[in-house]
Amino acid sequence: MDSPSGNKRLVSGKTGYEQDGDAETNSARWLISYADLITTLMVLFLALYVLQLAKYKELEIKTFERHIVKERTDDAHANDLNTVTGGPEAARKNLLSLLGTLRDKQQITIVNGAPGVEIGINAKILFNSGDAHLLPESFDVLNQVALILRNHSTNNILVEGHTDSLPISTAKYESNWELSSARAGAVVRFLVDRGIEPNRLAAIGRADNFPLVMGDNANARTANRRVTILVQY
Repeated sequence: MDSPSGNKRLVSGKTGYEQDGDAETNSARWLISYADLITTLMVLFLALYVLQLAKYKELEIKTFERHIVKERTDDAHANDLNTVTGGPEAARKNLLSLLGTLRDKQQITIVNGAPGVEIGINAKILFNSGDAHLLPESFDVLNQVALILRNHSTNNILVEGHTDSLPISTAKYESNWELSSARAGAVVRFLVDRGIEPNRLAAIGRADNFPLVMGDNANARTANRRVTILVQY
């Protein structure tokens, strides 16, 4: 008689080896899917990076083009001032004519000399005694001067502060050197704020070393306290 176990078939499904093989296959498929995801993300990030680089390059090109256009416009403006008006001397005469209105109103003085056109403004119009903060009532004349220098000249400008001979010593300014320098700087800042190119401007304090009127009386001291704006030719 046959043993019952002899005819018995294995019907229990997959063997342990077959189950291990399926697990390895599923694991491999999962790894492939994960790798595909990583590759897709890398491609996406690379595309975004290239797009951003393209935007930066476009912005850089546009900025460069605007800079070139501005330089050409400035050069054309300078050429117009010298060519259309007949050269530097004609431009100087035009500047003197425009400033003449302010001189006639006794708001400024004008000296036309070899270094250039010197515009003088009395310090009492611009500042309080011993101070370097521009007074609001000075804005009118300074605005008019700035407008003329911005639109009708491309020359360099030297702003000089002058004081009288009386010594000064305050908590803010220890000498006339500091006071005159601060006043010149205040006028330069005003001109820059009104659109004059900073590279055209310079400021210097002269203290009482270049008096306009010799003497130590009240009238002389009043005349010597001033700010001059030299348009250099």
